Formats: sequence, structure tokens, C-alpha cells
Amino acid sequence: MTGILIGMALMAAGAIWLRSRGADQRLASALDLLVVFALGLALVLGLEDSQWEDWQVVVLPFLPPLLAQHLRRLSGTSRWPRAELALTASGALCLPFLLLPSAARTSMMAGEMPEVAPILILISLAGIALYWLFLCLVTALAGLGILRELRRQKAALAQVLAQPSPRFDAVAALGLGVAALFGLQLLDLLTLGRVLVGPLADLFVLALVLSTAAHGLTLRLSLPDWATEVVAEAPSYARSGLDPEAMALLLTRIDAAMRRDGLWREPDLSLADLATAAHAKPFYVSQALNQGKGENFYDYVNRWRVAEAKELLQTTGGTVLSIAYATGFNAKSTFNAAFLKLVGMTPSAWRASGPKGSDED
Repeated sequence: MTGILIGMALMAAGAIWLRSRGADQRLASALDLLVVFALGLALVLGLEDSQWEDWQVVVLPFLPPLLAQHLRRLSGTSRWPRAELALTASGALCLPFLLLPSAARTSMMAGEMPEVAPILILISLAGIALYWLFLCLVTALAGLGILRELRRQKAALAQVLAQPSPRFDAVAALGLGVAALFGLQLLDLLTLGRVLVGPLADLFVLALVLSTAAHGLTLRLSLPDWATEVVAEAPSYARSGLDPEAMALLLTRIDAAMRRDGLWREPDLSLADLATAAHAKPFYVSQALNQGKGENFYDYVNRWRVAEAKELLQTTGGTVLSIAYATGFNAKSTFNAAFLKLVGMTPSAWRASGPKGSDED
């Protein structure tokens, strides 16, 4: 099974690399890192059940930071934290152990005293202990980096899109996969192979290889050029020239456009669409919503959607799902979450509390 997984990982790396050749610079750069991740995964698998098996510890510290950096490149951030980058070299701490004779390593892993100088044993054990400490640290840092970047991107996309974007869901899934893979590796190494996770580990790594390939081959950068200044971490609102009076007038035009055209019913509504209807620039519309109403574009549109859904739930007999679609939501889960956030109860509970309550879902 391991040989098949190695082949799949190599094929995934090749397919992602070919995919990146026709992409723009940012996406190609991010996919190149994913290629390295897939190659590293193949190398780790290839070292198992071979005379070089112990050397997989040199490769493992590279994988979590590579995935975190893939996400940073994808979102337009090229900075690689120095601490995270430095810790990827922690595999060198295992060199004193790896350079011992094979018989000595086997004896140490069996809990026996090898026939080598005691000082070499102490250095080897100290190196291994530090390695595991740094491996856990770099994995934690990379995981926190992934979570931080996902939150930042979620907040940024909420400024320009009226639906939650699945753009980074695959990254989160891959991150969980790498964490679980590391857990299996750690369990196997700490127990010296006594824990029988073979079939489970093979199936899990198979899913990880396939998800890596799927993520790379289906990825698209969806944000247009106009969104760049809107999703910036610190938009320069102070220099925009939109004074309070102009902002109030713009908010009136924004609300009028929403009401006149029923824009919230469009599932793929973007900030640019609203700006066009209000005859304003997307940046100014974003500033007016954030500073004038205290909410981002995503929450603003959802407020209109939920307002209509509240009325339809109590005055019609349509199902919750049909009402969700009719008011612009693209999934029942998204509808339920937005409704609960704005109303304080689920759509079904709201319907049941109304004059024409119905239990139909």
C-alpha cells in the first residue's frame, strides 16, 4: 500500500505543478509550495519500511510550515515567520542519533544499551528530546498561523462577497489532515511501532494525498482587482475624502438601490454590484457600510435577506429551504446561521411563533 501512496503523492505533485504553470503569479507561487508539500509527503512515505526509515524525522518539520506558507502566499502574503522557518531545520538535532551505527540505533530503540561511547548516547538522546520539543512547537506555530490567516481571509471576503466563500475550506481540511498525520507518526515513533495503526494510517494518508491533489487542481483566485484596496488590513479611510454628510447621502442611495432592485435576492451579489447600483465606487460603499452602519458588506446583505425571510416564514407556506433560496442564501446552513445571529432563534422557531406557524421544513 505504501508504494501506491508514494506513486499517488508523486502524481499529485506533478499534476499540481502542471496546473500552476498556467496560473497567475500569486496562485502559481502558492501551488509551488503545495507541490513541495506533496513531494515531502511522498518522501516521508518512501522512507518507511526501508533502511532510511529513521531519516523521515528530517522531513517531518517541513510539512506544517509549508502548508501554512501555501495559505499565506495564496492570500497575497509572502512573509514567512522567521521562528517558523528556523524550526523547520530541527531535524538536524537528530543527526547524532541517525549517524550512529545501525546496530546501535536498533539497540537504543529496543531500550537496550548500545556498544558505543556513553557521551554519544547522551548527545543522541538530548538531540531527540529537543527535536520532538521543536517539532511540536513548529507544528503548533504553523497551525496557529493557518487559523489566523483563515480568520483574516474570512473577514476580508466578508467585505466584498454576499456569500461565505469556500475558497479556503480545503486548506483547513488539509491542516486538520496534516495534524492527524503527525499524530499517527508521533504515536508510532513514541511507541516504537507497537501501536498497530497500519491499515488506518494507510487509508488516512490516501485521503490526504487525494485531498492535496484536489485542492491544488480546483483552486482558483476569485477576487477581482477592484477588491484589493477594500480587503486591505487597514483601508485608508482617513484619506478617502468621504465626509459624514456625503456618507449619509451615500447610505441613503445604497438602501434605496437595495430596496428598488431587490439586490439581496442575488446569491452571487458582490460589493461591486451594489456599488454600481448606488452609482459609487466599491471602496466608498465599503467605507460607508463599515463606518456609517458598523457592519461589513456580508452582514449588511444578510440583514436584508433575513428581513424578507422573516416575513415569508410567517405569511407563506413555503419550506424553510425554498425561502432561504428565494431570499438569496445558497445553503440552508448559511441561512440558519445568519437567521439565528440576527433574530436570536431558528427559522423554524420563528415560523412557529407567527400567526401562520407551520412545522414544515
